[in-house]
Amino acid sequence: MNGPGPDRDGGLDLGGLAGLETVAEQLAGVIAVVRAELARKDAGLAVRRPVWKNLVFAGGPGSGKSRAAAAVGRTYRELGVLTTGHLTEVASADLADISAGVPVQDTARLVREAASRARGGILMINHAPTHPSLAARDQQVLRHLQQVLTDFRADLAVILAGPPGALRALMADSPALAARFPHLITFPRYTAAQLAAIFAALAGEAGFALTPAAAGKAAAVLEQADAGPASGGARLAVRLLDQATARQARRVTAAAQPLPPAALGTVEATDIPGHLQPHPFGPADDPGPGQYL
Repeated sequence: MNGPGPDRDGGLDLGGLAGLETVAEQLAGVIAVVRAELARKDAGLAVRRPVWKNLVFAGGPGSGKSRAAAAVGRTYRELGVLTTGHLTEVASADLADISAGVPVQDTARLVREAASRARGGILMINHAPTHPSLAARDQQVLRHLQQVLTDFRADLAVILAGPPGALRALMADSPALAARFPHLITFPRYTAAQLAAIFAALAGEAGFALTPAAAGKAAAVLEQADAGPASGGARLAVRLLDQATARQARRVTAAAQPLPPAALGTVEATDIPGHLQPHPFGPADDPGPGQYL
């Protein structure tokens, strides 16, 4: 298996990242429902009303939604309820294009094409429409999404991702849609200490070992950065790792003599910048789709 999947207790292993324990606990309940249905089928009981596999992920940018969605897909595949378990991410704005109130693209086609690409796995819609009355575009996306959910139900799971309050309002005002999304998973805002732990974990995933001085400096930089507008988002840790990796690469490649393997994989305090540099392509909390954590 590639990457985290079910843990030994039947829940979901999210890689042991600090702060995601509550998410893993919530998803364990979802997996238990799926496992119980499979057990009924294996026992020869007729299941004419299968459970919906769809989820709502409520959380801000950098809260771990992409990582959790990928883990859910792998788990569904291993359980046999999806054939591939791959993750396809789209933004709701990409599913329709409204110009001056007039549809200029076929929303039904866009939604169905996205579902076709995701078929066999997970379709994660970021910035999910926040309220059915906000825009004609959102109304169209939701209407066609409900049809796709019915048509592709056997081999597709959809995750709606966005801010908690907006998603709760959407589901409260859309009973037909809410019936197809029985599980709301709430994602955390990370503390400065959790961001430091996430930084260390992600560095380990990238093949690095931190010296104690590097770990301490990274924690201080993240604590300072966490006071800014992107506070609570793990993208701060991801961005710091990107910057530390670039500095470490310049240091080890400039060495006069070839370094031993351990040194090539070590991040030292000098590799950690004194403060988090701005993102070169925009604000750190830009919530566009992607594998951020």
